[in-house]
Amino acid sequence: MDPTEDQSDTLTTQPEDQNDATTTEPEDPLADIPELHTYVATDQEERTAALRLVADSIAQMRQAANNSLIFNPLNMAILVAVFAVVARFMIGRGHEPFIVGTTCTGILCIELVLIRNLTQEYLSAAEEINWAWLGDADLIVTKFGDEIIGTAVVNWVSGESRQKRKKAWRGEIRSWTVRLRYRGKGVGTALLEQAIKESKSKGAEGIDFADYHANSKRVTPKFYSGKFDKADRRARAKLQDMLETSPTKTRRKRGGSS
Repeated sequence: MDPTEDQSDTLTTQPEDQNDATTTEPEDPLADIPELHTYVATDQEERTAALRLVADSIAQMRQAANNSLIFNPLNMAILVAVFAVVARFMIGRGHEPFIVGTTCTGILCIELVLIRNLTQEYLSAAEEINWAWLGDADLIVTKFGDEIIGTAVVNWVSGESRQKRKKAWRGEIRSWTVRLRYRGKGVGTALLEQAIKESKSKGAEGIDFADYHANSKRVTPKFYSGKFDKADRRARAKLQDMLETSPTKTRRKRGGSS
């Protein structure tokens, strides 16, 4: 056998093997990641998890309120001024620096205790989220695998239609929240989209956030609750924009809450 023929066969088969290797489709890296599903929950276990998520969102407001009070520039300036006055007074009376530092630490602890007591009402409000609070409202949930990561509570109430010849349904969103680590990923938008679809399927004249929803509670002066108020305005504006651009646009009553 001619050795050149063997070489030729070898040279021609190698590229074919390499070509086969390069044309093999890589595995989908997202193949094992579960999809998101948004729907009205009817399963009791899912509804319980969704209610717990609403309660958790209210309890989390306490921590946000605490941070707002502790790290507010005005409050920090007042605290530093108090430290300075106390330290000057005590040093003038001949107290040792260690005693001065201990006293200032005690003042800081008193401030933290007062703040925690002030925001305690958020925990009380979270405990009020139960089946009685839910009533006949729908629980729209977003599920990621086996975990409920977002929910919107929509209550359907009757009211005068614009023609005032008949009663009409409208939707009120009493809660809208997403688990902390999933926020900013479009889950909240999907919940609002589903709420709009539900309002359309029920023939509702409109849908909007309730004036007093689960996360509208404020226990601190308005000066410190700006972050909460801003988030509320953003949510209402987002819903309004989605209603205006929705392909299945739901009619809204004029003069609704803003």
